[in-house]
Amino acid sequence: NATKMKHESGFSAMIFSIIVFSLFPAKISAQQGMAATIPVKGYVVLAGGDTLTGMVKWSLKYVENNPVEIKFTEPGGKARLLNAGEIKGFGNIIPAWSADDPADIDTGFQHYVSVTSLKKSVPVFMHRILAGRMTIYQNRSSANLSATVSVERTRIDGIGFTWDPGEGLTIGPTYRTDYRIIESRNRYTSYFISKGNNPLIKVEKDNYEENFNTLFSDCPAITQELAKNPDLGKFKNFMVLAEVYNRMCP
Repeated sequence: NATKMKHESGFSAMIFSIIVFSLFPAKISAQQGMAATIPVKGYVVLAGGDTLTGMVKWSLKYVENNPVEIKFTEPGGKARLLNAGEIKGFGNIIPAWSADDPADIDTGFQHYVSVTSLKKSVPVFMHRILAGRMTIYQNRSSANLSATVSVERTRIDGIGFTWDPGEGLTIGPTYRTDYRIIESRNRYTSYFISKGNNPLIKVEKDNYEENFNTLFSDCPAITQELAKNPDLGKFKNFMVLAEVYNRMCP
């Protein structure tokens, strides 16, 4: 009868859920540039520069694989749609499935900035992974590099900076970036870059050498070190150099 069929259907759905969740590890961390498919804590920066906090949910509309619209709700307010052509940007937190590890680095705010897309020249939100004179955005269509890349990295003692795969990046006497942050930013095969507020360029392994001088030649701390350590100029060290550039040659 109908009641029996309903109970059997519910039981089958429960079994299916158990099987599906058993296929995944108990702890899954948020990834860079992950979409907020449910309302999460966040903020928006309005066109005039004011920042509002509230709940952010992506509307899942994309141009060139970048979000173009979000739904934002202020505390006690109504939800409203905001697009990349009317606000400066937004940020949201994507929590890990299991937030019991305080060492996670991907559970903080992910920052999105309204920029003009590379191909269609329309406003989109791009995930900013490094801010400064050289601003770097995630290419959401980029493939991930193999995890073995990090094993190949060796210690670099530069002029005014040190990079160690196990300790992180140290610049001068006071600035330090955890190695896990560098690793999380350095996992992609290509990036979108704006230097000095110039239009975006796409940098990847295949065109990195031809773009290297445009990116770094005006930074003595890098060019002097490169003369004695050519390995520093390889694509695998790009995010290290980018952060050195922003701190030492702003």
